[in-house]
Amino acid sequence: MDPVARDGFWRLLVELSRRDRVTIFISTHFMNEAERCDRMSMMHAGKVLDSDTPARLVAKRGAATLEEAFIGYLVEAGGGEAPAEEQQAAPATPAAVETHTARRRHFSAQRMLSYVWREALELQRDPVRATLALVGSLILMFVMGYGISLDVEDLRFAVLDRDQTTISRSYAMSLSGSRYFIEQPPLTDYDALDRRMRSGELTLAIEIPPGFARDVLRGGSVQVGAWFDGAMPTRAETVRGYLQGIHQHWLTEQARERLGVTPAGLIDIQTRFRYNPDVRSLPAMVPAVMPLLLLLLPAMLTALAVVREKESGSITNLYVTPVTRTEFLLGKQLPYVVLAMLNFLLMCLMAVTLFGVPVTGSFATLALAALIFSGASTGFGLLASTLTRSQIASMFLVLIGTLIPTTQFAGLVDPVSSLEGAGRIIGEVYPASHMIAISRGVFSKALGFRELVGSFGPLLLSVPVILGLAIALTRKQES
Repeated sequence: MDPVARDGFWRLLVELSRRDRVTIFISTHFMNEAERCDRMSMMHAGKVLDSDTPARLVAKRGAATLEEAFIGYLVEAGGGEAPAEEQQAAPATPAAVETHTARRRHFSAQRMLSYVWREALELQRDPVRATLALVGSLILMFVMGYGISLDVEDLRFAVLDRDQTTISRSYAMSLSGSRYFIEQPPLTDYDALDRRMRSGELTLAIEIPPGFARDVLRGGSVQVGAWFDGAMPTRAETVRGYLQGIHQHWLTEQARERLGVTPAGLIDIQTRFRYNPDVRSLPAMVPAVMPLLLLLLPAMLTALAVVREKESGSITNLYVTPVTRTEFLLGKQLPYVVLAMLNFLLMCLMAVTLFGVPVTGSFATLALAALIFSGASTGFGLLASTLTRSQIASMFLVLIGTLIPTTQFAGLVDPVSSLEGAGRIIGEVYPASHMIAISRGVFSKALGFRELVGSFGPLLLSVPVILGLAIALTRKQES
């Protein structure tokens, strides 16, 4: 490029930097070009020798020009011999260089905040990531909140009534009057029973034998046949419990109405369900789904933010600048912690308004736990990014590392105390287990910090452990 065109090119770069405030990285071997930059790094053999403004670099070396200062740095690095006049001034130089190097290795909040600002701009310029970060958790919470249900209701049943009496119809009505059962057209024979249960039309079939009313009036033994769809054993056991309870209640009512007696036992058990009196799934699942989403999406977004730099090559900025691994990773992490907290507030609002699950305990305790948990979840994303080189691989690793432990071992469905062996150990140490306990305690049990302080310890411990592993596994120089 001829000198005139080169000067025009540099004027364009200066205009972009000063007027539009665009950060420009330039690699050059000409010191007269480097002098036009706001800040420069001198490198030799893949290592940064020093980094500062051109004027300060010249002043540190006590040189007349930037080129002489660069030559002095090269000589100290073993790249050549120093001129005679520079060798005379050499004794005072190593101490200055060592002081600068030691200072450069210290943590710099300014360098970290520059990465925070850069990542915030990346989020602003990428509408897809911003939409995923803000709306994705709400969509998933809506789907999971209504989709993950343990309620056994609206069970379709039909009756094969071989007695055809008022009492037998009263028995069938006792089932249809329950909120758990929906009566279907009656059965006529065993073939119809088998056909309709095979097709999935019926969950339960009841056979009332001949002489049913006679046996009830005599106070004799009453037997009723019941067929359950056992394709889902847990559901079938629940249905059997419902049927046995309604059966005993109906017998008690018949004895009171027709015989004037009330069966009495030595012990009368009255059951009461605390915290969730209606035994519904929503008050139990919504507080547990929130930690799952606070773990999954922030971890995924943080991992993609780092791996994307590896794929595009911009990770070189970490290799060739004085930024430490801690500054780089924290700068990448903090914007997604803020996004995670914003998602947490939106999910809390959605839980209260859409799902009707009120916050009965200390919201400040829940918010503090969510902040700590967001640090752990984004830290897991950073850890996943150090182990992968592609965005697909990082997403796959995050999905495996978050979904499987949370759904199987963290108490989402089954309590951690009911697990055994390795599953119990994973459940005890996994951060999501303690976040789910805090979330359910605040939402359903009206608990505060004092009652939940035992769950905060493992959460706090998980943050430095996960971040420490991520920092240790991040390479400052490309292998």
